Amino acid sequence: MAKPIESITIVGGGTSGWIAACYLARIFGEKVRTQQLKITVIESPDVGIIGVGESTARPMSDLLRILGVPESEFIKRCNATFKLGGLFTNWDFDTNGKPITWVNPFFSQTDINGFNPAAAFASFAMDQNGEPTGEDFTEAISVCPEMIRGRRGPRAIGAQDYQSDIPYSYHMDAVELAAILMEQGKRLGVRQILDHVNDVKLDERGYVSDLTLKENGDYPVEFIIDATGFASIIIGKALGEPFEPYKKYLLNDRAAVAQLPHEDPTKIEPTSRATGMNAGWSFRVPLFNRVGSGYIYSSDFISDDEAIAEFKALAGDAAKGAEPRVIRMRIGKTRRSWVKNCVALGLSSGFVEPLEATAIYSVHVALQWLVSYFPDSDFDPAVAARYNKMIDGLYNEIIDFIALLFCTGNREDTPYWQAVHNDMEIPPRLKENLELWRSTFPDDLDLGTRTFFTPTSYRSALMGKRFFKGGDNMQAAALGETNWKKYLELRKQRTQGLLQKLPDHYELLKNIRGEGDKSPIAFQSFSLTHGGFN
Repeated sequence: MAKPIESITIVGGGTSGWIAACYLARIFGEKVRTQQLKITVIESPDVGIIGVGESTARPMSDLLRILGVPESEFIKRCNATFKLGGLFTNWDFDTNGKPITWVNPFFSQTDINGFNPAAAFASFAMDQNGEPTGEDFTEAISVCPEMIRGRRGPRAIGAQDYQSDIPYSYHMDAVELAAILMEQGKRLGVRQILDHVNDVKLDERGYVSDLTLKENGDYPVEFIIDATGFASIIIGKALGEPFEPYKKYLLNDRAAVAQLPHEDPTKIEPTSRATGMNAGWSFRVPLFNRVGSGYIYSSDFISDDEAIAEFKALAGDAAKGAEPRVIRMRIGKTRRSWVKNCVALGLSSGFVEPLEATAIYSVHVALQWLVSYFPDSDFDPAVAARYNKMIDGLYNEIIDFIALLFCTGNREDTPYWQAVHNDMEIPPRLKENLELWRSTFPDDLDLGTRTFFTPTSYRSALMGKRFFKGGDNMQAAALGETNWKKYLELRKQRTQGLLQKLPDHYELLKNIRGEGDKSPIAFQSFSLTHGGFN
């Protein structure tokens, strides 16, 4: 094998850049502490942080543990709240024309006596139009909807960091997280250079050899991570790797975002909300001190001013005086995320609209794979090719689920929703699965290699969108209605037990924020592996 890499240069700070710096410093701990491996973050003082990721995915708590960030300090500084799932409303209508609301839960029953719970629900709890005859599907398989409705936190007051009764994630201030990770990175031996990259120099092989910095001149590079966001200045502009848009699958290309006050700061839902709008959808992400909110929309169907007006009308009094900022979103991915001696991470690698909060998760899993396929100084093309294949699979998995949320709906009340259903392509694997699921229910066997979206995610979404119709099926017959009713009774008992045991979300957050002092983050030691964090 060739000589080991001795230097990693990360261009771009922000959330992605500092997650990468801390993650690699933790994994390669002794080498970084002794400077056998040097990690440097070059961060422009002239470029702001977009702050993607205020709503995070389930593995976020695992990532923070790996990075050595104490949870209580993170919650205080990032004004973080807990998240137990995502709530969708006004994307579809029931048979009476009323908006449907459903939850994609973080915790649920994956089987009942070995049988698919969706099959049992369709047979025993749904009519022929796909309408539930009682509680909805996610209420039948998960405690999360009741926990969200009751505004409960996921653990008891006084519990230790990262301990909980049910899985959870967070809503948080992504800009403050970047600041926390910058401090942690420096403690771990990461060097920071505050300077602007004016030029990127390539050698005769087409590899990045030097960065020309505004204040410090030429800076030599061995292995470089592009965390420059949508600008993609290394892999896109310098190396010329093409960007492949997802426009044929997804229409949305704009975000109008604003920070709003709570209507009642003591009533904080442990969920993000995604509300269907005339030309897209609106998100609501409750932090402790404010609400992150906005409108994800298609500029082909609504102007920026019209979108802002519609968003303000939805937000009501909370939006008075707000001046939403419009962001042009680059939806799609760089064809290859690893080119020569450069790996793109975060928005420079790709971005799918934030319906399922996959931005930070994508960075997390990409770093796991980068460590698994970490190069030597010869940069074997086979290693880069395998990594790129894994990243392709990740983005295909994400685009499948996000596209499903649009293409399976029944809204056609505006030109936007008509185009969603009539003009958009469906990703090939999703199209094949949707044909299959007209006769059966989502199963692990249908999803192939996956890292994030489970059969439960697909079952919850398709049940919520009334894709399935009620009726007899063999899995339900094998389970039997008596066993189904026994299961429901046990689930109700568990839900009631948790509702009685677990505290009000706001009271839990207040308790966490009041514990400890304001001292800087202490380095935490955990037993580290770089795989299996899900």
